[in-house]
Amino acid sequence: MKLIEEIKKIPARLMANKITLVMLMAFVFIYLINQDIFLNALEKNIAAKNTAILKLKKRINTIKNTTGSLSREKNSLYGLKNQIAALKLKLKNEEIMLPKTFMVADLIKNIALNKPADNFAIENINFGKPIKYESVMALPVGISITGGFNKTVEFIKNINSMKRIFTIDYVSIKASKKSFPDIKADIKGFVFSMDG
Repeated sequence: MKLIEEIKKIPARLMANKITLVMLMAFVFIYLINQDIFLNALEKNIAAKNTAILKLKKRINTIKNTTGSLSREKNSLYGLKNQIAALKLKLKNEEIMLPKTFMVADLIKNIALNKPADNFAIENINFGKPIKYESVMALPVGISITGGFNKTVEFIKNINSMKRIFTIDYVSIKASKKSFPDIKADIKGFVFSMDG
């Protein structure tokens, strides 16, 4: 009970002692000013941090966009890599069809491989003077063959479907003097190369 009575007496004592009251008010005033300064500093600090956070967010979004762009570019490069591989394969196939030189020995071997197995003979293969067409050289080729009609047609089809580009311009057919009913055919055409 004494404590409650003592607490009740504090306002009366404070009124009696004005210096203490003024000092107490001054402390409260200083405390409030310090609180205001502290809160203003805290607000400025929070605002600065919010600005920094917004800048970081913007930077993160920029990085995300860049990363997305890089990812698209990477996928695009993978696509280009696949296209390059396909083009290299196509180039390799086209080099077979249109080699850098005429490769006459290989050409003769390919022609010989295309001849039917029996009742057929390649009598002669001759080459003319190369002709230049823009960036490609054309070599005239003449092939004389003797054999049955069906075998001759088969040979011409095989020559026409070789991996090398071989264009047939002229075919003459007449009866063979050596073996009837075989025929003699003269085939004229061109093979091509890049350089000659």
